Amino acid sequence: MKSYKALPALTIGLCVPGVAVRALHLLNGFEIGTGLPAAGSVWLTACIALFALAAVVFAVCALPLRAEKHTPFETLLGTQNVSFRTAAVTAGLLVALGGVAYLLTTLRVPEQDAAVWARALEYVYAALTVIAGASLLGLAGAQGRTMTARSAALTLPPLIWSCAHLLVTYRMTCIDPKLPSFGFGLVADVLLVLAFYHLARLLYGKPNPSLLAFFSASATVIAVSDLGGYGVAWLMGMRAVDWPAKTLLRGGVTVAACVLLLAELFLLAREPIAEPEMQNVPQSGIE
Repeated sequence: MKSYKALPALTIGLCVPGVAVRALHLLNGFEIGTGLPAAGSVWLTACIALFALAAVVFAVCALPLRAEKHTPFETLLGTQNVSFRTAAVTAGLLVALGGVAYLLTTLRVPEQDAAVWARALEYVYAALTVIAGASLLGLAGAQGRTMTARSAALTLPPLIWSCAHLLVTYRMTCIDPKLPSFGFGLVADVLLVLAFYHLARLLYGKPNPSLLAFFSASATVIAVSDLGGYGVAWLMGMRAVDWPAKTLLRGGVTVAACVLLLAELFLLAREPIAEPEMQNVPQSGIE
């Protein structure tokens, strides 16, 4: 049973209730004035239950992809499809622009009482974000050709960036008493690291396309639900939660990266999966 074919539709579909439930959580699950989480919020439980259910569904659907662990990268993700390139290029541009915006925000509004290493980390993170965006642009073109060692290396900057992204997010939220308002975004960032790890692992190490599909779908649903829910709640007059500009920028960059992962998910769900869209594809991954 090729249940993995349903993964893209399920991912997009589950974003809709995810945004709604997260918006209701932000509207009703925090105290006005302090922004602290309200005790016994049913909407927090609803968010956790929805995301847990989504994870179970994605795990079951992605399981058949374990049989493709010996399939070459070009066969799994090689394509010259215009829609894929458009999505991938859009994601790369948005990530790069997000890095530039983050740098300008850091320069314009420096963090008060931050250590030198923390400020340096912010600049490094912004630079890595721009480099990751440029790498995603290159990867979009490379997936339409035979992968070489140079083009395979384009999967590494996004992986390194996602680790820095998680580190920066954790540093800025781990001791915040309002952590529950950021918590789902932090989970999405962890899943993002794992998704890019398994994307690179298709070319370096032991490929596991089922885990790539699972983490890509899970990261996309939680990231879109988190940022989209905040946007809906803000439009509805939310007063209890107010995210800083940098948090919004990091959330936006996460969603942009998930656009690329969702596009890769569509490629994994192609039928038949064993027939690439390129010509003269070798049976080995990297030359």
